[in-house]
Amino acid sequence: MTQKIQTGMKLKTLTTIGIGGTASWFAEPIDVSELRECLRFALDNSLEVFPLGRGANTIFGDFDGLVLSTRRLKGIKVERKEKALRVEVMAGTPLSELVNLSLRENLEGFYRLAGFPATVGGAVAMNAGAFGYETSRHLVELEFMDWESRVHAVKASELEFSYRSSPFPEMGIVVSAVFELPFCAGSVREEYQRVVSRRKSTQPINVPTSGSTFKNPPGDYAGRLLEKVGMKGYRVGDVAFSDLHANFLVNLGNGSYTQVVKILEEAKRRVYEEFGITLQEEVKLVESGCADGRKV
Repeated sequence: MTQKIQTGMKLKTLTTIGIGGTASWFAEPIDVSELRECLRFALDNSLEVFPLGRGANTIFGDFDGLVLSTRRLKGIKVERKEKALRVEVMAGTPLSELVNLSLRENLEGFYRLAGFPATVGGAVAMNAGAFGYETSRHLVELEFMDWESRVHAVKASELEFSYRSSPFPEMGIVVSAVFELPFCAGSVREEYQRVVSRRKSTQPINVPTSGSTFKNPPGDYAGRLLEKVGMKGYRVGDVAFSDLHANFLVNLGNGSYTQVVKILEEAKRRVYEEFGITLQEEVKLVESGCADGRKV
């Protein structure tokens, strides 16, 4: 066994909501070579694999497989072009670095994702978005490692991105991404301040949360539906839907995975019975047999 891989890893500190069981195996590779080594270990031992960024939209139960954190795969390169910056970013780089770069250079796009506690790789994999912007909008190229540990370079135009959806991690693990971010004629800082103010006033940013819990159904908002059926502030043990925003799940102290599952089932039941709409989770619920990652 490679010394890079740990056993019996407690996962609650690896997610922003602070809820998690134990992973049988855990690794944080520092480069592509170590990433390949970890995937080959999983292949040799027939392990499920779950790739993890900063855990901003992830809640763990117990996971009898390999949790593979990309948070140490960091780095950013910037090339100045006539009308844009070409930015190559490693998957584990905090998304906040692109937000800060956008503010310094007055670039369109990523400033609208201010406050997202995500890595770039995680944002690409879920096509994270807010305030009319999605991560894939200015994505031009990326590299990923497939589940057989081979690295591929692809154009973003060859891949299919949609609302909170991408080909990853089904195709593999994002290693790096290249964006071309256009310069703005006017200042982006005023709009950035509006985004930050709105987020502070409407979202529970000062408590442990997993962000948006459900995807917005076509033509509607999950938060509106949840509020209408009385889920705003609704609590199961130490897990609750926020008093500020009905679509944000929060940990009030010692929340558990079991409590998360119970409160989500109740929310989906109420919305379906009232509106005939089946809400789909945006948050990733991860336990053995997970839907995202490599399964065996």
